This record gives sequence, structure tokens and C-alpha cells, in this order.
Amino acid sequence: MKFSIISVGTELCLGLVVNTNSKYIAEYLTEIGLECNFMYTARDKQDELSRVLKESLMHSEIIIISGGLGPTGDDITRNAVASALDLKLVRDRSLDETSLKFLKRVKIKGVHNSLLKQSYIPRGSKSIKPRIGSASGFIINLDGKNKWIFCIPGVPKEMKDMLKFDVVPYIKKMVKDNKRKREDIFLKKAVLMTTDISESEIETRIKKVSQDARKINVDTCLTATPGLIKIILVSKSKSIDDCNKNLRIIEQRINDLLGEYIYGRGNNLISDRLKEVIIKKERKITISIAESITGGLISSIVTDTPGSSDFFLGSVVSYSDFAKNKILNIRNDILNKKGSVSKEVCIDMAINVKEIFNSDFAVGVTGFAGPGNAGNGKKVGLVFCGVVGPDGYKKVFEKNFIGSRSEIKFRTAQFVLNKLRIAIDNIIK
Repeated sequence: MKFSIISVGTELCLGLVVNTNSKYIAEYLTEIGLECNFMYTARDKQDELSRVLKESLMHSEIIIISGGLGPTGDDITRNAVASALDLKLVRDRSLDETSLKFLKRVKIKGVHNSLLKQSYIPRGSKSIKPRIGSASGFIINLDGKNKWIFCIPGVPKEMKDMLKFDVVPYIKKMVKDNKRKREDIFLKKAVLMTTDISESEIETRIKKVSQDARKINVDTCLTATPGLIKIILVSKSKSIDDCNKNLRIIEQRINDLLGEYIYGRGNNLISDRLKEVIIKKERKITISIAESITGGLISSIVTDTPGSSDFFLGSVVSYSDFAKNKILNIRNDILNKKGSVSKEVCIDMAINVKEIFNSDFAVGVTGFAGPGNAGNGKKVGLVFCGVVGPDGYKKVFEKNFIGSRSEIKFRTAQFVLNKLRIAIDNIIK
């Protein structure tokens, strides 16, 4: 079954607010086997939203409308939907309690009437009472047609709650009932996470696999951000078992081609994958970090993963030469002779932070993030990443990253955490 998403809000059209709702809804519904074929963004104009709804009904069986359900004058979704379907708005008094929940002691008639706007839904629709906020939602099934409209709030936390607990259970039951009546297509998705490899290189390496994948109804696409490229696989089949089987075939072939560039599956952080590798080992493993160029970013990413305190002992952000010398005990003669951005300083940072925290593994990073002149004949984007471990394990990598200052920092963090993951996986049996 196909679905469209309509996001409502002039602020979205003007680019003042990032539209994260459409992304969230699309990913969520794709996971249950539906396919998004259109996304719309409409201003807070009743006639425009009505037109968009009519158009989406021509292409999709399910329409999710997010936003425009509050009590203010620019909340026009109820009126627009009713107008598009030639329905009257009626008051559902069971919604009054939540519609007025924020009124408290205010006795201004205008405010009271404005809040009660949230109790009105198109005639014949099924109301959704909010658990968060005061804006109610509603569901419409067009009589005699295989079409459903779900209207939910636009505030992200309200949208997510209503989508998860009200909309998705309803859709799952609806889809299940629908499949009993007709043969339908199943859809399954897989995401492979990569780092330290370009989009064009991935495309070139997996070109033949992508061509073969299409023969078994598996589509491949790439989404790229600096330091992180996702390989998205979408399998379609009349059987969920065939979907899963075809995904496994293509995934394995891509894994064989890209190897260690793939650090995980799904939308996990690279630090989540690092944790998985660590907890699979039979012994306790600890890590520490010495950062210069990244200014604490690597430590922040590691600690974004719940349970990181079990293996992450601490870090030193030695941004200045003074900190490198006084805290990490990097000798001044090395700093003066080789420069703070050098493989010698990088590996000493890793070795010395490992000693400070008495960790099993440690990383050190130093480089030029720019912008401006790096000096000493070195270019912006030059980065040294060091990884040290048990039994004298020691590796240093020289990289030349491109991009803005923040992009170079993120690329560095992704790269060194992936190299740390690989080291732990290969050394500790």
C-alpha cells in the first residue's frame, strides 16, 4: 500500500523550521511494509491544503497530515480537510477535556473558544484523544473507497506519540484486513552504514550488484553526508520471506565488496557498533581518548551510546601545545621539531593517554580543521589518527579530509572510531 505525507506550516515552506516530521513518518511506516510515494509541504492556507489533499488522494491509499491542528488562527487543517471532502465540522465533546487542559484559571471567553476549536472534527471521522498537548487528531475512511486520512499534530513529540500509539496500530490492523481481501506487495528495508569511502566509489564498486538487485526487485540508493554514507536497500515481493531472503543476498554481496568500510546496519551510531564489538568479547575492555582537532567530539559521540561508561574511562582534550605537554607529557622538543600536527605527536598522544587511564585501547587525533592557512606547508584537512592497544599494537593513519571545519571534525571522529572498532575486533579474541 502506498501513502503520502502532507506537512502543514508556512514556517516549513519558508525554511525557518526543518521538516523532520516527514522523515520520521516515512521511516516508521516503511518499517511496517508501506511505501511513501509523495511528500507535500503546504502553507497555512486552507484552499492550498485542500488542493494538496485532493491530489494526494489520487495517488495514495493512506494520507498522513501532520500539523495545523492547534487552537490558533493559522491552524487550518480541520477546515481544509472538511472542505476538500465536503464534510461539516462537528463538536466531539469527549475531546473538550484535553482541548481545554491548558486553560486552568483563565476565564477569557476568546481563549476558551479558541481552545475549543480543537474539539471539532469532520463529521463521520474517528477522533484521536491526545496524551501529550491539547491538539486532537482524527481518522477518516472514505466510504466505499480504499482510502484513509490520518490527521495528527505537528509538534514533534505530540506527532510521534500519536503516530506510535494510535495511527500505526490502526494501520497495521487495516493492512492485515486488506491483505485478506486482495493480493498485495510486501516491502522491507535495510540500511548499511559506511564511513571513509566516497559516494561515487561506493556506486562504482556495487554497480553490478545494484543491477542484479533490480532483477529480484531490490532497489539500492545512497544518501550521503560528510563522513557517513548510507546504502539503502528496499525489497518488494508478494512474500515477506522472499523480501528478507533477497535482502540478505544483496547485503552479503555488498559486504563482500566493501568490507571494513561498512561499520553497521540500521541507523545506529558508530559508537553503538563499537559497544557491540566490545560486549561480544569474553573479557572487559576499556578505552580512552586524546583529542586535539576534534575538541571533545569523539568523546561526545562515544557517550551518546547508553552504557558507554562500562568501557569508556575518559579523555583529554589537549587543544593547545601547553595541554599536550603538561597533561599528556608530549615532549616540547617533539612539538617544536615535528609540529603539533604530526604522526609522532599523534601516536604519543594515544600512548600517553592510554597510560594515564590505564586503558586497554586508546586513540589520539590531531590535525588542521581550518579555515585559513594551516602553515608549515601543511594543508587544511590534514589529520593524523592513532590507535594503540595491548601487546604493543600501534597504528597511525594520515588522512586528508575535505569539507568545512565541522565536517572535517566529524569525518575524523567517524574514521578513528571505526579504526578502533576494527582493532578491538581483530586483536581481542
